[in-house]
Amino acid sequence: MNAADRDALIASAGRLGTTPLDLGTVISYETGGTFSPSIRGGAGNRHIGLIQFGIPEQRQYGASQDQSFGEQLGAVERYLTDRGFKPGMGLLDLYSTINAGRPGRYNASDAGNGGAPGTVADKVNGQMDGHRAKASAFLGGDAAMTMPAETAAGAPAASGRFGFSGIEPSASSAPTMTTPEAKKDDGLDVASILKLVAGDNGLASMASPAPAAAPAAPSAPPMVPPQRRAIPFDRDAFLALLAR
Repeated sequence: MNAADRDALIASAGRLGTTPLDLGTVISYETGGTFSPSIRGGAGNRHIGLIQFGIPEQRQYGASQDQSFGEQLGAVERYLTDRGFKPGMGLLDLYSTINAGRPGRYNASDAGNGGAPGTVADKVNGQMDGHRAKASAFLGGDAAMTMPAETAAGAPAASGRFGFSGIEPSASSAPTMTTPEAKKDDGLDVASILKLVAGDNGLASMASPAPAAAPAAPSAPPMVPPQRRAIPFDRDAFLALLAR
């Protein structure tokens, strides 16, 4: 990896409004993984360079085999901007602009002009994985693909994020997670269990206390038969009754 070429790719991606990894992926695909501005290909071996400029495009955008990588990136930027690529578009539109002349032509194919078989979508979805890895290596390896505060294979990553100008430092350190200390398992405390069963603090003491008895209802007073007052015997009245 050439540091100057890497920096040129990052700066170019920033101006276009795409990611260095996406731009590097399509360049790797178009150059067969060489990233060479002088490589030839296509029908009649007439296409050249980083995105395989045709003869009319070489003239229009100023691409030639004797340019350096950074110099030819200028022609790449002019071509993509002129053909309708906009900041924020993804890999599919980026490659559609290179391979089919403008964004959105996902079903177009250049197989008839000496290109690889398949549509734009076929190539992006099924033929670029290895070139994405090559682009990552060209950009410096894992650092080109990590998100903020991520780590590669468990190793601490640089604090910051990867932007168009490389890793941008951050004042805050990457968050870390600590593993809680494992608690010792002493097993069952048999002695304590036996003490509970046999002692004053046995299982009975663990039971809920019985509810207090409700106060007894007052008993009814005893029934007393009515008392009749005794009348003194009147002999004269009794004899008078007999005389009748």
